[in-house]
Amino acid sequence: MARAYTPALYVTRALGSHKWLVDGRELIDYTMGHGALILGHAHPAVVAAVQNQVAHGTHYGAAHPLEVEWAELIVSLVPSVSEVRFTASGTEATMLALRIARAATGRDSIVKLRDHFHGWYDAVSVDLDSSGSPVTTAGVAEAVRRDTHVIDPKAPETLAPAFDDRTVAALIMEPSGARYGREPLDPEFIRAARALCNETGTLLVFDEVVTGFRIAPGGMQSIVGVTPDLTVFGKVMAGGLPGGAVGGRRELMELLTSTLKHPGTFNANPLTAAAGLATLRIVANGAPQRAADAYARTLESEWQAALDVVGVRGRVWRLSSIIHVQLEDAALHARLADALRKEGIDLLNTSAFCSAVHSLVDLDQSVFAFERALRELVSDR
Repeated sequence: MARAYTPALYVTRALGSHKWLVDGRELIDYTMGHGALILGHAHPAVVAAVQNQVAHGTHYGAAHPLEVEWAELIVSLVPSVSEVRFTASGTEATMLALRIARAATGRDSIVKLRDHFHGWYDAVSVDLDSSGSPVTTAGVAEAVRRDTHVIDPKAPETLAPAFDDRTVAALIMEPSGARYGREPLDPEFIRAARALCNETGTLLVFDEVVTGFRIAPGGMQSIVGVTPDLTVFGKVMAGGLPGGAVGGRRELMELLTSTLKHPGTFNANPLTAAAGLATLRIVANGAPQRAADAYARTLESEWQAALDVVGVRGRVWRLSSIIHVQLEDAALHARLADALRKEGIDLLNTSAFCSAVHSLVDLDQSVFAFERALRELVSDR
């Protein structure tokens, strides 16, 4: 669970790059709304937008101008997107993207990549175990599991055979690689996948729930230079409120005005639209992303230096403003996040989402805390 901590964390308020717990402790936050808050907690422009909107109503039961502006801004930032449909979460956006793909192709099966996460939806809950056999979570029907095929991107020779029978509606992937870049994906693999989809009539779906508008205004797809047919968005695009979206080619998206149904009480909710629009207007020029990237670059270097100084074998690497840490000693690694929280630093597992508002003071404290946590782990080994 994304919010499961031992002991549990209960937060009473958050501002900028910090949050405060019920016991009064203050943490430098690198969870950052699970990656949604590139502008930090309670950014003044986002707060003002939501406060203004809540005074005008929270639910209209009808369309409203903000959703049009929101969609137009997304279309202007992401060249692969001609039209947008909003959902209430990233998981729902995945569900909708795959439904569009099945309707457009008349096919049932999908292909996903090992360890790539696309929400808790049944069709994307299938993965491979250590032996390479398909596994899924309890509650997923066997019929659903049969229609989802998982391939390992570390074995690229398995890609083409998965499409041999030309029954695949969609190939869905995190273009960053699994776990928002923790396991980077070779751009050559992505290009080969695009070519294979073209050849077999399969739709390529990019899950940019985490990377969209964080890695760059145009998302990860603008970095790898590959154009998907459909893109799934969430997190940053919703400004820290619940929300998601699917965007793509016009002929695909217009299926939603003819043969496809997509009801949803909170789709394009006015409060989320206000927060999302306020956020995207600020990040559209790329300045917040560059600030977060620069901070992450320094923190990455300093944390790697701390590993070397303390003598703990491991590595630190990053994708843009997302830092990943891996210790070679599995037992030490399992205790790292908890050790850091005791030092006033909160990570998402052992990944850190940096923001445009993390400061030089945060940087210094984070470096010292990381070294102290490592020394504590070593002393207790």
